[in-house]
Amino acid sequence: MDEQQLKALKPELDRFLDRYAPLFGRDGNRAHARRFVQGLLRGGDRRNTENIAEALDGGPVRSLQAFVTTGAWKDADVVAALRGQILDALGDADAVWNSDETGFPKKGTKSVGVKRQYSGTLGRTDNCQVAVFANYCSTKGHTFVDRRLFLPEDWADDVDRRTEAGVPKDVMFRTKPALALEMIAGAVAAGVPFRWAGGDCVYGDNPTFVQGVRALGKWYVLDISSDTQVWTAAPQVTPADQRPRPARGRQPTKPLVVGDRRRVDEIAASLPAGAWRRVVVGEGSQGPRVCEYAEVPVWFCEDQLPGPGERLLVYRSLSQEPELKYHRSNAPAEVPLEKLAQVRGVRWTIEEDIQSCKGECGLDEYETRGWVGWHHHTALSMLALAFLVLRKHQLGGKRAPDDRARSAGATDAPIGRADLGHRRDPEMVPVATGTQSPRRSQSSQAAPR
Repeated sequence: MDEQQLKALKPELDRFLDRYAPLFGRDGNRAHARRFVQGLLRGGDRRNTENIAEALDGGPVRSLQAFVTTGAWKDADVVAALRGQILDALGDADAVWNSDETGFPKKGTKSVGVKRQYSGTLGRTDNCQVAVFANYCSTKGHTFVDRRLFLPEDWADDVDRRTEAGVPKDVMFRTKPALALEMIAGAVAAGVPFRWAGGDCVYGDNPTFVQGVRALGKWYVLDISSDTQVWTAAPQVTPADQRPRPARGRQPTKPLVVGDRRRVDEIAASLPAGAWRRVVVGEGSQGPRVCEYAEVPVWFCEDQLPGPGERLLVYRSLSQEPELKYHRSNAPAEVPLEKLAQVRGVRWTIEEDIQSCKGECGLDEYETRGWVGWHHHTALSMLALAFLVLRKHQLGGKRAPDDRARSAGATDAPIGRADLGHRRDPEMVPVATGTQSPRRSQSSQAAPR
């Protein structure tokens, strides 16, 4: 956003931030919050506290840095208020709660949670921080509503590093799926209206996450790995205390499961031609967007035992060399396959929110190393993104369904898309009209996170 655009929007931004002003405490902090969010939206080469302070009315650098790194305001309160405002505008009982992680490349060893670990941002293992984000997606729009910083196990066990970085004593090691489930459980406890949970293989392959979402009464459409093994017929389970005792040895202590498991990619390869259905997942600029899906009733292995019956979904692209992907869902049989495909199809929204928040709202441009500073900066970046999303919602603006998010560095990249189920990447192709044959969308994929 350039200087002129930001100046025109400043009265509206000030009104937006009025709702949050009491959460920052004293007048000085309130002024810093306004200045910082404005600076994040302003763009520029680097949106750190020093550059923001220098660019906006010659603000004091040190006091702005202290506001972000050690300020006596609670980011959790800001995020909770933000979630409430988002729900006022976008709330829907049929909404989707998506989980995804992103990396923040860093140098050195002092930044909280930093280590050599895989980062989707870089597409490789490198020195970085990783965080799990959650977005809320309804037919009215989408944006971030929560996040958790991933603290690797060696960090969690290192008292000296924890103390230096200001990690609270009650923070323990949690896997990424555990962090995602924690956010979903918090949303359910707070009465957030949504029906669905979405995520990639990190979450779909994790039995604890899947079981937790089910226990919370939510339906999911989650990606799974191609080598996932399932039962295609209900296996027979004999409890340990009912198994016959062998002539020699002790009574068995584990249940006996009888039934053959198969890999999901092997199941897909054996499906007959009639098993595939063309599914419309939304409207695109060139007409309905379609792909092919097949579904098979299966039982997944959870803690060495079969879980409840689920639906294995196999996605197949309409390209010359079809791409296959695999999902699992616990939605009941009366929920049509088209609906499940649409729910899976909106997972792009969290990828776009990550890209937009980094590109337009400086999510990854912090220089603070500590726990408090990271949470303060990300909360303010989420505020900036929510302002843009809610403004678009208020204006009733919609992009063309096939418009793509631009690169993360573009300050005018569109955000806050409101059409649930409209996918913008080559996974879905428009239905051919006339004598044309189906073809892939000409758009390129979104930039890596």
